[in-house]
Amino acid sequence: MKVKNRVKRYDEFQKVINYGEQLRSKSLVMYFLKNNLNYARVGISIPKKSGTAVLRNKIKRQIRAILYTELNLDISYDLIFISRKEFDTNNFSQTKSDIQNLLAKVG
Repeated sequence: MKVKNRVKRYDEFQKVINYGEQLRSKSLVMYFLKNNLNYARVGISIPKKSGTAVLRNKIKRQIRAILYTELNLDISYDLIFISRKEFDTNNFSQTKSDIQNLLAKVG
């Protein structure tokens, strides 16, 4: 994803988490908040409880790969994806369907 399509700063993450709406699946939590921009921005957070740095990076890569194909960047939302303990890196198709369902609920 391009730099302009990322939520990077802590205060931006907190704004979306505190004031946005929340959707959950078995393996992910997604917060979303309407922004004043003409494009979507995405942030991904993986807690340290999820495992080693190698595993956390693998989770991030999988989420980014799915979002690259599934996310319409023309929507004006900030999206934050946070993985849960139940995230299974070996079940890519389940993760893809979870993200598709979450994105469909946003619009």
